[in-house]
Amino acid sequence: MKSLATLIKLQKSKVDEQRVLLTKLQKQLVDIETQIQTLMDEQLQQRELLVKEPTMALTYDSYLKECLKRMDALEKRKKTVIYAVGIARDKLGELFEEQKRYELAEQNRIEEEEAEEQRRETHTLDEVGSVGFIRSRKRK
Repeated sequence: MKSLATLIKLQKSKVDEQRVLLTKLQKQLVDIETQIQTLMDEQLQQRELLVKEPTMALTYDSYLKECLKRMDALEKRKKTVIYAVGIARDKLGELFEEQKRYELAEQNRIEEEEAEEQRRETHTLDEVGSVGFIRSRKRK
């Protein structure tokens, strides 16, 4: 039954595509976390500079508001990507489970064919043995 082999190949390609998607989403998550860390580091540097240069206080308020907006936007993106990663993992699990079902069905089919072949072979050998036994008895 070639259709199971075809289904298995198709399912493997779906699993591979889902793995690629999951990897891309995880990379996006790492990138967002890196951007958040960079923004936090930058904010810390600006705070240290403000202590050294009090005249920067005039523009620090605007900078801080903009920084908080960017941080909020990054946090929202991060939550969205985390949600997408969860969905992608679930989908990958489902696809992999389906692939395994097809592979087990294929394995069971092969085992059944082998068992049937063994039964036929045993039956044929039994027949040959019976015919040989009957012939040897007739000769005596």
